[in-house]
Amino acid sequence: MESWERNVWALALVVFIAFVGFQFFSPFLPLYVIELGVTDRTRVALWSGLLTAVTPAVSGLLGPLWGSFADRFGRKMMMVRSLVGFVIIVAAMGLVTSVTQLLILRILQGCIAGFSVFAMALASVSCPKDRVPVAIGRVQGAQLLSVAVGPAAGGYVASHFGLRYAFFVTAGMCALSLVGLLLLFTENRPAPEPDPAAGAAEADPARTPAPETGFSFRQVWTTPGFPLVLLLLFIGQFIDRGLSLLIPLEVAVLPDVSRIAATSGEIISLAAVCATGSALLAGRLAQRWPPERLLLMALLAGGLPCALMAAAGGWQSLMLARCLTGLVLGGALTLAYSIGGSLVTGERRGAAFGWLALSVQIGTAASPLVSGGLAALSLPGAFVLDGALAWLAAGLLVVGARHLRRGAAA
Repeated sequence: MESWERNVWALALVVFIAFVGFQFFSPFLPLYVIELGVTDRTRVALWSGLLTAVTPAVSGLLGPLWGSFADRFGRKMMMVRSLVGFVIIVAAMGLVTSVTQLLILRILQGCIAGFSVFAMALASVSCPKDRVPVAIGRVQGAQLLSVAVGPAAGGYVASHFGLRYAFFVTAGMCALSLVGLLLLFTENRPAPEPDPAAGAAEADPARTPAPETGFSFRQVWTTPGFPLVLLLLFIGQFIDRGLSLLIPLEVAVLPDVSRIAATSGEIISLAAVCATGSALLAGRLAQRWPPERLLLMALLAGGLPCALMAAAGGWQSLMLARCLTGLVLGGALTLAYSIGGSLVTGERRGAAFGWLALSVQIGTAASPLVSGGLAALSLPGAFVLDGALAWLAAGLLVVGARHLRRGAAA
């Protein structure tokens, strides 16, 4: 195994361990809100939504800043910073006595987050340029696979030992992830990538400028294709997080379902396995075919099973449609991240991935609010919206594909 492959697999392992830990408590935040003394169902829902949305919102806003620091001081160091903070903050969540204290800690968690984004940025510069989609696919696949493992294990811990112990287990797994990162991963600073506009300077090494780092707000909007990638990532994350919320609601209204929580968990876990395989396959296929073409086919095909979930007559048909969605759209974020990474040089990739993370985290925060509100009015309409968004993203990709190719070529 080549050194870059060992590094990427190490990153995937570190991400998997940490995100399995996060899944120990994330699905059970509403139950923890009740345990902290909130009894009114409306207030429980409001607090749960706020606690779920605030961490990705803060993380996304600070993503470009941390990404810029990562380009200057090292992306591994930024991952170490995040994991050390997670160990302390998540353990403290298990000791809180009020929901207000929990909210403060969730805000602090967002302030030191960015862990998975730095992992993908590290993966993208730790391998040959033609293997970037494979590296991103492995890290993304590890994150997706955690959804199939973490909630079941976390539910066991919470039901047998108490919800507070789930936070302590998460802190321990973040510590284990930190040890794995320090021992298994060796960071290599990316070699400067040639700039076609600097051809004259290459002839005279003394005139060769130092590689530029950072990725300003102006560059976000002037880099050909980059705004389109931001929008594609937002839509992809919006669909994925929305379905996680909608599946239990749909199972609850289906006939002949006696174990709502268990059935919902089985559907979500199996869909996560399908999405993991899709992310890994997308990374490999992107070495042979343009990732924007693969993403277009995925979006066109993925809209249909999304919409069909609105007409599911039983849990079996719902599971089939959800798994098909995972198989088709599971690699969408991997492909979009790969396209975004190809539009910037390695020296700027940490800052660029910070902006990409901002788009993803906005989708993470907005999706539960919008999907939940729409589901209250029309649950089938919420599924149809997700399918329509997939087709909308496909249309935008058709219109902007030339900008993606031009940006990558530059």
